[in-house]
Amino acid sequence: MEHGDRLVVAVSGGVDSMVLLDVLVHLAPRLGLRLHVAHIHHGLRGRSADRDAALVAAEAARYGLPLCVERLEPATRAQGTSVQVWARSARYARLEAVRRRARAAWILTAHNRDDQAETVLLNLLRGAGPRGLAGIPQARGRILRPLLGVWRAEVERYAAAHGVRFRDDPSNRSVAYRRNRIRRQLMPMLARDYNPRIAEVLAALAEQSREDDDALMSQVAALGGAALRTRGRAVGVNRRALSNAPPAVARRMFQEAFRQATAGGHGLTRRHLEALARLADRGGEVPLPGGLWATASAQYVWIVPGERGTRRFGAGVRPARRDTGPGVALPPGRWVRWAPGRCSVRVRRATGGEIRLSRRDPYREILHAKVLDEPLRLRAWRAGDRFQPLGLRGRKKLQDFFVDAKVPREARPRVPLLLAGDRIAWVVGHRIADEFRWRGEPTACVAEVRFAEGCDGISAGSDAALGR
Repeated sequence: MEHGDRLVVAVSGGVDSMVLLDVLVHLAPRLGLRLHVAHIHHGLRGRSADRDAALVAAEAARYGLPLCVERLEPATRAQGTSVQVWARSARYARLEAVRRRARAAWILTAHNRDDQAETVLLNLLRGAGPRGLAGIPQARGRILRPLLGVWRAEVERYAAAHGVRFRDDPSNRSVAYRRNRIRRQLMPMLARDYNPRIAEVLAALAEQSREDDDALMSQVAALGGAALRTRGRAVGVNRRALSNAPPAVARRMFQEAFRQATAGGHGLTRRHLEALARLADRGGEVPLPGGLWATASAQYVWIVPGERGTRRFGAGVRPARRDTGPGVALPPGRWVRWAPGRCSVRVRRATGGEIRLSRRDPYREILHAKVLDEPLRLRAWRAGDRFQPLGLRGRKKLQDFFVDAKVPREARPRVPLLLAGDRIAWVVGHRIADEFRWRGEPTACVAEVRFAEGCDGISAGSDAALGR
């Protein structure tokens, strides 16, 4: 904050926010701060909430401060969204609207150090990663939390010593809410039976995790445009940058892309990040919070709003029709175009130093040279297709293989199959057949795929069709 700043103080009527307001009133003349009180009435607790608003209004008037009371409409909560998630999102949206109207520099909330410890434990139980262990940030966007280093007991002592009026929200005593169960049951049990300083340990963990996360995020920022790209409302993460980055940095690339796509909304859980890592490696689609989806193209993993599937990218991407014809002949040594996936495939004989097996390149495979002794063709999958994936003992339905590889149903017709005679030798971009594996002979068959020049997959879905 700077001298002369106008601040919106979020005041619920509870002890934390009423103490914050009283402290700011005493500091404002010395720091040259101009205060604007904002109270959010969630419309959930009837007369009790009305009395909260009345107390805030009375104290704002006693301090001689401008007041804005914002009323939320619970009926606007989307079906399937929890009350707490809806209330939090709506509350911050209204506070930001108040800040803009008041032309204030900052929004101040009264989260304290106990809140921090409880949040870390709550996030840990939810399965959050290191960013979740960082807990509540002291500053996020235009939000500042000046009491985050102060314990709740200190806040209560201040209130008693200075005669600060406040109201006790009865819903804070209900163990129907998970956070209240953590506050009233789990934290006391951990302090009693395991570590009397558990709250201090968790709060310190949050500070350390925040420092570590900031250092890793600085590496994401240093990558700049090489890591992230925006196209309209979609945000893409460069797949090459992902493969070259340490896993911790790669996860934060996804977090930053999601933050940009949601304009600063909630972050991703460990489960989401693991799914995105698999998507970057194998392709497919992943649902994300807030009605977003992630999908893979040749160069990027895109996080996009809207409906599932290729329809998000407009008329330029449509599910391919099932190909029931004989397929496309594939003479050795020639690139042959596979139109549904906007790619080309080539097989050729290789000997000696030309045979280089790279498990990290899904678009180049080494097969047994006997593949070249058969008539070769490309075609789409058909109901009943089976093959023996490399490394498995038995044959498998191709449909089941696609399900396990998380290839979307609408994308499967765009995956070319390399057939040697009537047998599947390679599900292009995914797996070769075990019977055609190269066993180290001096001669082999090299099979390769490349995409149309300038195609990154977002306009045609070619790479996503290959599941990569």
